[in-house]
Amino acid sequence: MIGQISIHSDPAILAFEGQLGKYDIKTHKPQVNVESRKAVVDIQNNGAGTLEIDMTLTNDAIDGGSPERFWNRIYSQYKQIAADNLVFIVEKGNTIGDLRIKQNPLPDYAIQEFMEGAPDLQVYGPALPDNTKLRYTPTNLDIQVTPGEVNIDVQTFRPDIQYNREYVNYYMKQYPKVTITPPAIDVIG
Repeated sequence: MIGQISIHSDPAILAFEGQLGKYDIKTHKPQVNVESRKAVVDIQNNGAGTLEIDMTLTNDAIDGGSPERFWNRIYSQYKQIAADNLVFIVEKGNTIGDLRIKQNPLPDYAIQEFMEGAPDLQVYGPALPDNTKLRYTPTNLDIQVTPGEVNIDVQTFRPDIQYNREYVNYYMKQYPKVTITPPAIDVIG
């Protein structure tokens, strides 16, 4: 029997050790300077406004108003009353002159006029909620505005960045080797 050669190999093993570097960053706050000036508003009032109150219709409703308006109101109504009376007189005359009527209409007319009395006149003006008229005229305001301003000054600083290196070590943990073992030879035999 022939012996066999035994070959055995071990690989090389490299080892690495290391640590990451570190950044050290320092920053400073920016400096901000703000200057502002307020706006100036100047308002000039040129006096009070004008308030006009017209109470003519209110006075007409309360006490008849001025004498001229009072009598004009009465006289203007008498025109219509006179026209109505003319129509009534013509109707009475036609009734009295009508021969077809057998009875005397004069007593009926006398009682009717007695019961009716004086004509109804509108002595006062109508009482309405909007009788008093108000009118306000404001004066013009003189407004002058001087705008304000804001000045902002910002001073920034560059960051201070420092990098601290660490280390990297590498070494042979195991060297490569090949081991050859020859077969055992029997010399005695």
